[in-house]
Amino acid sequence: MTLRQDRRAHGLVLSVVVVLLAVALGPIEAAEPSLYPTGYIYLDTDGAPLPFQDHATIREALRTGSVVEQELMSRGVAHNIKLVLEYGGVRFHAVLRMVNVSEKEETGSQRMVVKYRDSYIFEVAAYELNELLGIGRIPPAVRRTIGGHEGSVQIWMEETTPEDLMLEKGELDPPDRADWWRQKTIMWIFDALIANTDRNQGNLLIDNDWNLWFIDQTRAFRETSVLFDINEIETCERRLWTALKNTDKDMIRKRLEGYLTSKELKKLLLRRDRLLKHIGKKIKRRSRFSFPQ
Repeated sequence: MTLRQDRRAHGLVLSVVVVLLAVALGPIEAAEPSLYPTGYIYLDTDGAPLPFQDHATIREALRTGSVVEQELMSRGVAHNIKLVLEYGGVRFHAVLRMVNVSEKEETGSQRMVVKYRDSYIFEVAAYELNELLGIGRIPPAVRRTIGGHEGSVQIWMEETTPEDLMLEKGELDPPDRADWWRQKTIMWIFDALIANTDRNQGNLLIDNDWNLWFIDQTRAFRETSVLFDINEIETCERRLWTALKNTDKDMIRKRLEGYLTSKELKKLLLRRDRLLKHIGKKIKRRSRFSFPQ
């Protein structure tokens, strides 16, 4: 199954489930789960829980931890490097991305030629934006120079499996399909927001609790206001809708101006406005169980 087929299948079933629930329950407000994944524990190289689990300490460890080992990774096209870092006497894995090139491509359903940067810096920008919106689906990442080369360093997600490998092994069978589609919808909305046209099943990680994690956003933040594949987005988490609406432009600029160009920032804000408009139309069509205005 291709990623596009996966999106359409999930979107169709999710729409049916939403309608059936609305008919059965009427306009009753149901409690929604947190956008943030729960239960994941970051591990050291021996598989033991790290003594620090908060993002502030993890990011400090990524910035200042001593590089003990480096290994070129075989998966992916950006030739990322898997690191062993040591911080406070504890060793843990991380990934170093150093790609930083400018390209043009024909992409999206509109077949537009779009200028873009394929850059490590977008992994950090995506992390910052996902935290600002309360999504929490991107592992902590920082900018760092190692061996004279600047890149991004992101903590390694131990005991996770890429979605494509699970599919190949016939193990992609989420125990809670409604929650699985909910997580996929969060991903599609976030990818539309950051203009990420490189999402594939190889850069979606699944942990032991079937939480979905997003990695490899180096080809995001295109210089375009177009929302790619927007018509496939039929619903939105209430918390995500509120965060998108209430996070003002100055907050976004302040958080991301160190990572994005002025044009990339401008296009991001335009996409945010268009995304809100699109979701707003979906809300009005489903007024019986609409989100707060």
